[in-house]
Amino acid sequence: MTATHQKNVLLVVEEAAGAHALRLLLESNHILAGVLTSGNLPDTAKYQDESLKDADANTKPPNSNIAAKASSLGIPVFDAKKVQDPDFAKWMGAHQIDVLLNVHSLYRICPEVVHAVRIGGFNLHPGPLPGYSGLNVPSWAIYNEEPTHAVTLHYITDKIDTGHIVYETQFPLTAKDTGLTVSLKCVQKGLQLIERLLKELSRVPFYMPSQPQELGERRFYKRFQIPGNGFIQWTDPAHKIDAFIRACNYSPFPSPWGEPKTRWRERNISILKAEISNKVCDDAPGTVGPMVDGKTAIATADYWVLIDKCKVDGEPFVAASFLAPGDKLIAEKN
Repeated sequence: MTATHQKNVLLVVEEAAGAHALRLLLESNHILAGVLTSGNLPDTAKYQDESLKDADANTKPPNSNIAAKASSLGIPVFDAKKVQDPDFAKWMGAHQIDVLLNVHSLYRICPEVVHAVRIGGFNLHPGPLPGYSGLNVPSWAIYNEEPTHAVTLHYITDKIDTGHIVYETQFPLTAKDTGLTVSLKCVQKGLQLIERLLKELSRVPFYMPSQPQELGERRFYKRFQIPGNGFIQWTDPAHKIDAFIRACNYSPFPSPWGEPKTRWRERNISILKAEISNKVCDDAPGTVGPMVDGKTAIATADYWVLIDKCKVDGEPFVAASFLAPGDKLIAEKN
């Protein structure tokens, strides 16, 4: 029979993935020593961060359920920003934190906190490394029309997304995938990696894989780095325009890239969904063409792209109700 051993784990978690990671940790044999998450804690929380006591009790941020669950079990809860505070390393040392697990928190962890962990800090990253380090990489993978994507569990170091890889799992991408669907796949596959990590940490002795990254191949995507500044480039081929629109699509949730935009008669309009027709176009890119199967056709570098629902000044409209043949859509105001 394999021996098991408990570890003191500190969770830094956000969003639905963080809530599921919390559940996995509670179901494991390890000790949850503390939880760091964003948002105001509910009234029932056992506040560990004095700065949160005066928070508006009427607000219900997305992560409040994480804080509430942990607090109801008597687990210390802190604001996620604590990972930026070198003094927080003293609390970690006093509580003998073996493992720090970061799931979808975007705060950069300061070196003192990283080095205060006895075994190691681990980050769940929604992309393959080193080629897709940084932020919003599910969208970038779709935009780049990758055939596959991955989720990676890696060691946390002083430099973002550069630590040795512990586990990575790949999955295929399709021509129907959106930013949301790929993100959900990353969560699903990532939770399996977390479960695997927790089981390995229970073994005595445990073995943690450590594969160094080929940092010469590293690509880092920044938070506000968006293709075309968020505007559809009608001079691109239809498949590239379709990929961009799908990469922006996190409906019904807000997109980190915003809604794909174009200019029409000095106004910005958003195009939420498109499909590629099988009809080659000869018109100048961005030209509004005839209706095809009840949808408005827009010229690209090769095929007509068909659109239906749009937004003008934030209000939804059917494209055919305001776009007329011969109208011109442009990428952005010059």
